[in-house]
Amino acid sequence: MKFNDLRLKVKETGIFSFEDIFKWFPDSHRQSVKNQLRDWVLKDYLLRLRKNLYFLKETELKEEFVLANSLYKPSYVSLESALNYYGIIPDVPFAVTSATSKKTQEFKNQFGLFLYRTLKPELFFGWQEIRVGKSQSYKIAKPEKALFDFIYLNQNSFGENFPQEERFSLESDFNWQEFKKYAFLVKTKKFKRLVEKLS
Repeated sequence: MKFNDLRLKVKETGIFSFEDIFKWFPDSHRQSVKNQLRDWVLKDYLLRLRKNLYFLKETELKEEFVLANSLYKPSYVSLESALNYYGIIPDVPFAVTSATSKKTQEFKNQFGLFLYRTLKPELFFGWQEIRVGKSQSYKIAKPEKALFDFIYLNQNSFGENFPQEERFSLESDFNWQEFKKYAFLVKTKKFKRLVEKLS
């Protein structure tokens, strides 16, 4: 495999994994590829995002949410990042926040900080897929699920001034019926009390 061959494969998205290489170049030798990638990172052609995930430095990262989905799978953008995306909270988060069914994790690279909060598998749902350009997309929680995730995962940190302290701005098209359908899945008294105060 030559660098230009790899470059042509990834120039649209920029992000690729070690295993992607063997889909494109099935005859490649794994150790040789490891050596090549290490060399190209040292030459500043590639950025190593985490183990076995790389970025072609000459490309532009068009959407950090695409990277958030790629860094840790399965995951979808949620919590503060999704709430800000929909205009439900005004403050821009200091990190890209996502929900995952795996253990809580964080990654830091030159694009910023990416945080992943754990949801039980039975609560890992409620996202939509947004397309970016011709060949990219990312998963992001629907507004109702983003709010559910935020309250559920932070329920023990809210004070008596909830929800005023959060400055939520919920538009008329916010689907309360769908939100309450999600909320019904959680039986804890603290969570139910927070939901009652919100609605």
